Amino acid sequence: MSSFLKVIFSFTMFGDLFEEDYSSVSTTNQYGKGKELKAKPLEPPAPREFTNLSGIRNQGGTCYLNSLLQTLHFTPEFREALFSLGPEELGSLEEKDNPDAKEMRQHDVQELNRILFSALETSLVGTSGHDLINRLYHGTIVNQIVCKECKNVSEKQEDFLDLTVAVKNVTGLEDALWNMYVEEEVFDCDNLYHCGSCDRLVKAAKSAKLRKLPPFLTVSLLRFNFDFVKCERYKETSCYTFPLRINLKPFCEQRTNMSGAVTDTALTLRHVTNLVGTQEKFTSSRPHL
Repeated sequence: MSSFLKVIFSFTMFGDLFEEDYSSVSTTNQYGKGKELKAKPLEPPAPREFTNLSGIRNQGGTCYLNSLLQTLHFTPEFREALFSLGPEELGSLEEKDNPDAKEMRQHDVQELNRILFSALETSLVGTSGHDLINRLYHGTIVNQIVCKECKNVSEKQEDFLDLTVAVKNVTGLEDALWNMYVEEEVFDCDNLYHCGSCDRLVKAAKSAKLRKLPPFLTVSLLRFNFDFVKCERYKETSCYTFPLRINLKPFCEQRTNMSGAVTDTALTLRHVTNLVGTQEKFTSSRPHL
């Protein structure tokens, strides 16, 4: 295991969740006679062809964690920024045995990603890496409502560290982004919008756009839904596609500069990561803008 993963464990405080105990194991048969067996240490996974790299062995329900750690490990800017911090800034693995520093719950990969980033931001306060998460992963979305009568625009800006996109009833990532950031929701008939400028109910259109893209965009898939007939959660298992290269310009806000020309305000993205969680693999791609 690389020192990077040890650093991550130090920050996320997973304790000894992934430390294997190879001490002797006692087994008892049906007659009450026991014997001691020596547990054989597991060998690391063999390197795969082409990449000559090997992943992290699943410790039992840890595939979500494995995929996230490997995604972060193969993000050079993130990895090298952590490596550049000194021990006095980074902390020590000796702290992992603190009883208050153990996290034994299983998380969805998106939830874990947010918990991890929050823990990192807290841990790096006052260090040279205090803005690491914000600098690499922070983006903004603008939600707008345009009055059809006076054309007044009411907008609200939201910050994000990852984009959550739909899986149900869409064919893939581009289809989901199109529904979220291109198509408009129209307020009319029995669902009119109260315009502050007109001071009455009017027809209006609501839309959302990506205002600022981070250098590394994280996309989380909403694979879980609720079945109101069975009153239980279920996971979408239909085919879901995403391109190796993606043009995000149609989903970004465009503004007019002082000369009247339309300018792109968000095309700084260099990397896209899809967090699909649990049993599925993670994938990364560099988009075309």
